[in-house]
Amino acid sequence: MSGRDADRKPAKTSKNAEAKGKANADHNLWHVLQWRAKSSQPSETERTMPLDVFERNRRSTHHRMDLTLPEPVQRILSDAQAHLSETLPWYQSLADEHKNTLNLVIETAVANFVDWQKDIESHPDTEGNPQPSTDHIFFIAPIEFTQVVSLRQALDVTRVIVDLLEGNVSAFAKPGHERQTHDAILYYAREVAFSAAEIYADTAEMRESRNVRIETFAMENLTNGVADGKVSSQMSLLGWPSSYRCFAIAGRLRPKSQLNSSAIASSIRRKVANLNGRCLVSDHNELTIVLIDPGEQCKPEDVCAALLHFFVDDTPVCVGPIRRDVQGACETIHAALTAYKVAPAATDILYSEGSVRPLLADDMLPERALVGDDFASDQLYREIYLRLQQHDPHHIMLTTLSTFFACGRSLELAATKLSVHPNTVRYRLKHSVEVSGWDPTNPREAFVLQVAIKIGQIREDGK
Repeated sequence: MSGRDADRKPAKTSKNAEAKGKANADHNLWHVLQWRAKSSQPSETERTMPLDVFERNRRSTHHRMDLTLPEPVQRILSDAQAHLSETLPWYQSLADEHKNTLNLVIETAVANFVDWQKDIESHPDTEGNPQPSTDHIFFIAPIEFTQVVSLRQALDVTRVIVDLLEGNVSAFAKPGHERQTHDAILYYAREVAFSAAEIYADTAEMRESRNVRIETFAMENLTNGVADGKVSSQMSLLGWPSSYRCFAIAGRLRPKSQLNSSAIASSIRRKVANLNGRCLVSDHNELTIVLIDPGEQCKPEDVCAALLHFFVDDTPVCVGPIRRDVQGACETIHAALTAYKVAPAATDILYSEGSVRPLLADDMLPERALVGDDFASDQLYREIYLRLQQHDPHHIMLTTLSTFFACGRSLELAATKLSVHPNTVRYRLKHSVEVSGWDPTNPREAFVLQVAIKIGQIREDGK
């Protein structure tokens, strides 16, 4: 293909092709150039390709050129590869396959420059020099290449190559045209840099868009209690390890428009990342759920404190318990959402603790159990009733607690009912606190104990 053909701008797509591109947005990560040559008809094999693979293959084929370069230019390229190893430490750490890809990008860029120079020289009388086409240079690399070589590193390579080309202008220029060739090198380098920046920016934007979709699917599955391998794979794609601690936050974000809701979610992600954690953010009805892995160095309470200002003042911000892995993520999300549902009944917690921000789901276990939260019922049964039962084989503590509650938490009445001295009741209650961690003389904690004992009695009777 001649330089003029390579530089000619392809015809734009029809409306149907654009609609097809939008319908395949999940695959089209590299739609940097928004046109398709009308003469390019896909083969049967190409019709089955994802759009991003087909488009990259078509563009690299459309711009394919003979990479047989003049011997002086080949010598410059060999020197460039050695120079990269000497001046750029990160280049040495690249895997061989990535080095080969980067070298091919460099060779393609130089070959394209030589081809462009020939085009200019073969049409000296043309009004306005032909413009170089540089977008296709990066299409020969796989999509993942932008994650291996950063934009800054790509620009570092561009600078090294430009320095070598400037130092060897005679290899490209005809006698007497050194100055024009030098200017052309600088102009071409600028075009390559702009193309690289555009491609990296669009790739980052498309990757973020893809990640948001995966994040939405993963959070929807977790919210619905799905904890299978599919969800684990989705979270792995988002950079989550196979094993992790996590907890959820549920609440209403400050009033926002559709335009900036994604910006707020990004701010939440950055805030958590600054605390050495990671998170997923998703909307659920009118609430926003944040699933957080605090990592090993970050404390959950520090994360909560850092995120509170994103939520509406004077409304509950509910925090689920710390759990592990995918199944635990389902549990903590469910706990946070149920806690928000029963938050209007948290008045006794407000009176005893003075604040409901954040409201811990573990502090709302009885209310959650009352609305059918099986996780809360299991936790009350396991952590209170069974624990008391294990330390009380003759059910003395359980009987004393039940009687104490039935008598309106009166020591004297309970002692009379049990035919023991009030000090005996007092001793048994104190021992129950040591075992369960809940104080039956405290109104709020007494309510938790009552619900736990009722759940235990129902379950034990059903065995």
